[in-house]
Amino acid sequence: MRQLALLPEVIKEQQDLTRDTFSHRSVCPEEARLELETRYRHLLTETDEFNRKLVSFQANKTEVLHSWMKYREGFSASLVEILLDKFAIGPGDTILDPFAGSGTTLLVAQMMGLNATGIEILPHSVLAWKVKSRAFNYDTDELRTLRTWIREIPPPSTSDTFPHLTITQSAFPEQTEHDLLAYRHWLMTLPLSENARLLCQLILISILESISYTRKDGQYLRWDSRAEKVQERNATRLAKGRQPIQAIYKGDLPSVKEALLQTLSKIIVDITELQRESILDSQQTLIEGSTLYELPKLPANQFAGVITSPPYANRYDYTRTYALELAYMNIGKDIFNLRQCQLSCTVENKPKLEQLNEFYRSIDHPERYKHVVNIVKNNAALAEINTALYIRNKHGDINNQGVLAMIDQYFTELTFVFAELYRTCRPNAYVAFVNDNVRYAGEVIPVDLLCTHLAEQVGFKPIKVYVLPQRKGNSSQQMGKFGREALRKSITIWRKP
Repeated sequence: MRQLALLPEVIKEQQDLTRDTFSHRSVCPEEARLELETRYRHLLTETDEFNRKLVSFQANKTEVLHSWMKYREGFSASLVEILLDKFAIGPGDTILDPFAGSGTTLLVAQMMGLNATGIEILPHSVLAWKVKSRAFNYDTDELRTLRTWIREIPPPSTSDTFPHLTITQSAFPEQTEHDLLAYRHWLMTLPLSENARLLCQLILISILESISYTRKDGQYLRWDSRAEKVQERNATRLAKGRQPIQAIYKGDLPSVKEALLQTLSKIIVDITELQRESILDSQQTLIEGSTLYELPKLPANQFAGVITSPPYANRYDYTRTYALELAYMNIGKDIFNLRQCQLSCTVENKPKLEQLNEFYRSIDHPERYKHVVNIVKNNAALAEINTALYIRNKHGDINNQGVLAMIDQYFTELTFVFAELYRTCRPNAYVAFVNDNVRYAGEVIPVDLLCTHLAEQVGFKPIKVYVLPQRKGNSSQQMGKFGREALRKSITIWRKP
């Protein structure tokens, strides 16, 4: 049996990593959550090997290939490399990422000659994988010719219009929006290979934020004060005697041509560097769709390991964060369904249990559905959290009642994922989950240990909970009413016996 490589010495005593309270001023019951801390205290380990940079996109910003599209919610290629080494994953093995994002796990596997399977629901992330996975197949001479055309030939005007969503209206200066559409139309008419045409699509999507009046900021887009919608809104507020909205100022925005040339030039350098290296034969597959419905269809006992990070239980709605990208891809009519098909991590997500029940019946495995539902219903810590949030809501401490359903649904759906990971993993396979603990209305939710307990209930053996040295803070709204709490950000490791 493979053993997980040991990490360096723990740099803090383990008692520093546990909590002695979960409910602000002990308003709500917390015994079950405290029991989790006791139960898994021996697993909590803090090392210098992992940090917030590794478990975020920050480390990918300058990386060859991985930097082609900004994906704030992703983790770094370096983290995947470290974990693959610790899991002793080798040629012939297949790794899984059920929340593949922009494809970091699959790309690292490709570079290392490992097989990999991913599942991803966001269309622009699927496109990013298609483009980046072809890095060894691009013709750099063709791309240099393309760069010359962009530099020297103005695109003809077009009558095309940007398929805006309500929340993306006035995202671009008028001339910028016109140029963006002109370049899109022109680039699709040039005599390019399929690979180069696909690359052009990703480049145009990747520059949207930089040429716009928007900036991604958590669950929202922040807006520049020059955007028409901001100016209209502030004029209305001032007319009513209210303070204007505080907007950002992004400075001088690059033109579409400038952004295209800068991005394409970086990609040409990356491809040239990559193509100097040989690549081992391997197979990577990205499945487009929801993990909740795609993972149960996969054969059992096939994966040698799992490295992933699900959407966090932090109310971030990726269909809003990536509204510009989705609007550009003309997802407008489907955006509500896309939002509902994601893991329940926003207050707008509707319950999926009835759909999941019907789905498991449709694949002739209703017993798998019943097994998971039974585990969830009998988990004392989750029941305590649900009760605590209900109490806080009665006290008026929760600003959106959708949080109550969101948290219950989030862990319920994750338990379905854990059960399917257990089924599809080979014996002795390791699973790594990156996640943040969260806090709502003064109630700390130990996501790392609750997930570990649920995973143990479906059959996994808990191995380690690596706690990052840098703690995660809570929102200013939380601090104003309930004080500041440092929350764990963790990498949980489990093994299928």
